[in-house]
Amino acid sequence: MLGRRQALALAALSVAMILYCALNLRLGTNITHFMPTGSSSELARISSLLTDSPLTRTIVLSIGASDSGVAIAAARELAVQLRRHPEVAWLRSAVDESELAELFRLYFPRRHYFLSEDPERLLPPRLEEPALRARARLLIRQLASPASSFFQPLAAEDPLGAFEGLVARLRADPSALRVEQGQFVTRDGRFAILLLGTRSSAFDSGAQGRLLDDLATSFDALATRHGHSLILERSSVGAFAVAAERSVKADVYTIAACSIIGVAGLFVLFVASLRGFLIASVPPLAGILVATTLGLLVFGELDGLTMAFGASLMGIAIDYSNHLLIHHGLADPPEPPLRTAVRLGPSLRLGALTTVASFVGLGVTAFPAFRQMSFFAITGVLTALVVSLFVLPSLLVHAPPLPRRSRRMAAALGAAFDRVRGLPRAVRIAPLALGTLCFLAIPGLQWSDDMSRLMPLDPDIIEEDRRVRERVIRLETSRFVIGLAADEAAAVALNDAIHTRLAAAVAGGALDGTRSLHDLLWSEALQRRNLETLTADADLYDRVDEAFAREGFRPGAFRRFGDALEGVPAPVLRLGDLRDSPLSTLVEPFVFELGDRVAVVTYLRGLHDADAVTAALEGLDGVYSLDQRSLVDEIYREFRQTTLRQILVGGVLVIGLLAFRYRSWRPVVAAALPSVIVALVILGGLSVAGVNPNLIHVMSLIMVMGMGVDYGIFCVDSAAAGRAFGATLLSLLVSCLTTVLVFGTLAFSSQPTLQAIGVTTGFGILLSYLLAPLTLAAVGLAGARSSSGG
Repeated sequence: MLGRRQALALAALSVAMILYCALNLRLGTNITHFMPTGSSSELARISSLLTDSPLTRTIVLSIGASDSGVAIAAARELAVQLRRHPEVAWLRSAVDESELAELFRLYFPRRHYFLSEDPERLLPPRLEEPALRARARLLIRQLASPASSFFQPLAAEDPLGAFEGLVARLRADPSALRVEQGQFVTRDGRFAILLLGTRSSAFDSGAQGRLLDDLATSFDALATRHGHSLILERSSVGAFAVAAERSVKADVYTIAACSIIGVAGLFVLFVASLRGFLIASVPPLAGILVATTLGLLVFGELDGLTMAFGASLMGIAIDYSNHLLIHHGLADPPEPPLRTAVRLGPSLRLGALTTVASFVGLGVTAFPAFRQMSFFAITGVLTALVVSLFVLPSLLVHAPPLPRRSRRMAAALGAAFDRVRGLPRAVRIAPLALGTLCFLAIPGLQWSDDMSRLMPLDPDIIEEDRRVRERVIRLETSRFVIGLAADEAAAVALNDAIHTRLAAAVAGGALDGTRSLHDLLWSEALQRRNLETLTADADLYDRVDEAFAREGFRPGAFRRFGDALEGVPAPVLRLGDLRDSPLSTLVEPFVFELGDRVAVVTYLRGLHDADAVTAALEGLDGVYSLDQRSLVDEIYREFRQTTLRQILVGGVLVIGLLAFRYRSWRPVVAAALPSVIVALVILGGLSVAGVNPNLIHVMSLIMVMGMGVDYGIFCVDSAAAGRAFGATLLSLLVSCLTTVLVFGTLAFSSQPTLQAIGVTTGFGILLSYLLAPLTLAAVGLAGARSSSGG
């Protein structure tokens, strides 16, 4: 029993944990938590990196109005406000002048390195007199055009237009934007466009939510000033994360409220006392509090689904306190609460250990979200057990006596079990026959490993995102080409080869275009080949000077071009040069460090024939055409299969624990068989019903089997003791109904993941309760009596 000082210390510790959780609890909805970490698959690791890259952190804002001038003015005002926002890392409303200056500094001295992607074949025709004279005539027209301010300073050093061609390639991206009045607008001029990047991950729903809320507030004020004619639309991965987080939060609050109210109602029905419910609630609430506190300390934040699962833990962990409460209240003759705890302690400890064993498999997976769920469940269950055994007895002395209807119901349940024991053996083994039939139906299961169905996205946000992307850029969102190389130089060279193959696929109509590092950087070998081809022509300067003079230029006007050919060339441009410059943000989406490998990514635009693209890349070592959605599905398929095997391993572990405790086959079978039959019935039932189960159904089976064994253990121990079997059946009925109630609320969640857990677990626990006494009777375990007393 707890002393006064111990009670005060526990109360102070509880208050401290409550304050810590209140100040630090953040619900994450990071999709990377559902990607494997430490995977041996390089493609899986790249896929995980791509989910939190500069590309996913980019937000595209589209400001529309009936008049383009109004849209441009509003975009400028909004840009000023957003640049001051602490979450905005960068914002572009037009081409940045500092980037243009840096572009000139890096590329102009190296302009001759980027003349042609096939210099040996394509450069010589460009250096013949007809081509040189045609170039001279083009330069005359450019110098007379409104853009002469760009061409005139460069002409003397770059008569071949090498830098001009380089800039043209950089601008030839798949975007549908142009600049008007110093502002990005769509080609039709109807929408002004802002591009911004966030400091936090797109899946940091807290930071993203604050930014999007502030954005909405600022835009509402703008719309008011401009007569409400403005329309703001956005393309943002963070918008999906925020919507998912808020949906999960709503579910968590609803589930918690329904759980507490429903469990309280059941306790009032069976215990006739709200005080009894409050006392019984201490262990599960302590379990949730400790699990949340330690989870925050270990993981930094908890996933929204982990907390939703944690809210349902009340229906699981309350089993121990409920078992103690009812057995103490129905003890005949009455006994001190501590004696009841000592008497039931072995059953409670074994039940908790088997439940923990069922969650261990999730804890050693490579999926952070499932590790969190496992940690939360194991910590919560063990805490609830400790509090039930060592704290609850001190509280039970204040519990009111149970109502007479509880004794009558316990007696009725015990009598019902006696009648079941008198049934023919063929009737008693009917559940085993049912399990066998369901086992035969299991091979017909059609598994669903499409994880996108478990994380539905708001259709309105999807449609808004599609409209904005079509106005700006049309890149495939789940298909990429990945190249893996030993170092940066090899990666850039491999990227050249990828670009050449995909250019052929573009020419063949397999896709509309690509976006890759090749737009910014060529391999060192290709750069040198360009310069060598150019300087190999010893008479090039004289022929250029003569050809341009015949078209009207002053002889000697391009002497600086000749000096550049004869002088010491600038060093080739390397990836490190770009990364160390203000242009580094342009490189980030295309290159990733992957341990001792470097990965280069090519994004596809307008994919029409995926097989043709894959065929175009054949023969390139270390190059893969990645369908990210299919890859994720394959990862989850492997994990689902692994989890099924873990169920078998966990089952063996549970049976081992039971065998160590009972050292006889009958109690082992009576305790373990109900959960096995339940698993067979659920899987077979899904097959017969034509439902395609998924990974979450498998996870739910782990919970069902872990909790179902508890029922078998409590029945076996009560029967072996030859006393209070009616009280055990009553306590298990209350536990079953509370668990079914809690998981029943999960079944009404808007999240398919929680729905799958709710339906599978709710039905499984109800079936476990019915099967536990039936199995006990079927194996002929003697000693049970219908008495409700102790």
